[in-house]
Amino acid sequence: LSASVPARSTSTPSGVLVRRHSKSGASRAISRSTAAPPCAKKRPAFCEESQNRCMSLRRRSSLLLLLRFSASSAEADLELVRGWPERPPGSAAKRLTLIRHAEALHNRDARQMPNYFTDGLGHTAAYWDSPLTPEGEQQARLLAGKLQFRQEVGSPQLVAVSPMTRTLQTASLAFPDIPEPAAGRAPLVRPPFVATSLARERIGNHSCDGRRERVALEGEFPHVDFSEVADGADEMWEHKEVEPDGMNSTACGARAGRLLAWLWRRPEPEIAVVSHWVFLSHLLRPHGFDDAFVQMGNAEMRFVTLQERAARPSSRSSSDSSSGPKQEL
Repeated sequence: LSASVPARSTSTPSGVLVRRHSKSGASRAISRSTAAPPCAKKRPAFCEESQNRCMSLRRRSSLLLLLRFSASSAEADLELVRGWPERPPGSAAKRLTLIRHAEALHNRDARQMPNYFTDGLGHTAAYWDSPLTPEGEQQARLLAGKLQFRQEVGSPQLVAVSPMTRTLQTASLAFPDIPEPAAGRAPLVRPPFVATSLARERIGNHSCDGRRERVALEGEFPHVDFSEVADGADEMWEHKEVEPDGMNSTACGARAGRLLAWLWRRPEPEIAVVSHWVFLSHLLRPHGFDDAFVQMGNAEMRFVTLQERAARPSSRSSSDSSSGPKQEL
């Protein structure tokens, strides 16, 4: 299962022309230091305590987010449950494969460059809508191997993908179109792709989360339906989703709820959603996923079912002794 991603040039809002090649990072002008960061030599004792405090605050924030969006989830009468339980006949439940994009340029450089955060490199035009690295492309091809047996039998029936370059590349490599496979293999027919801005990463200040113009994406990914994406430049970039904070964004959580409603209205019973970690965390936490705040790895998958919320007895029925025994749900 092999595919290549062509070199491309992008124009950022600031007018800086950035030329990238997916097979090499040599054309970028950012200096790279090979020295290990100072904290790598000796880990102060307080670091672990600080990390534990941060984890505790994240858990508390997760509970607050759960409470904040539980009302809107109840209004939609939809819920996410872990895994793919057996669907009863006639059930409208949808099996979702949630996929985080493979390694992108900003992921690699944030890990390898000691000055990536201290010098604010992630806010520069060099990372606008950053593409996959060669390692990321390989991760996506390995993902295709894991998904191939399902694709051979026509699953999923739809790929809903964030309109960012790294997610479009990941989805395209993970679900290839191979009409003439090697001997002994069944042909692979790529399922329909629909790009939706509802699945974008939480909008913050990192350049990697800025979108290229739709016309450029349509030329690079002709197999994707971009009708759900606004024409022209990025219409969401100026509307930051960082209140009350980036990991507990009210706006991002509301958008995640709208994505679930959009998926529910789709006719396909099995859908792959290729998106981003922070957004997927906002998608899962309101539904009681304790591990939703744990960072997903690049090209990691999680399997959930979208279904109608189980009926719960009202306070009136639970207090009515004449209606017989009540079952706790």
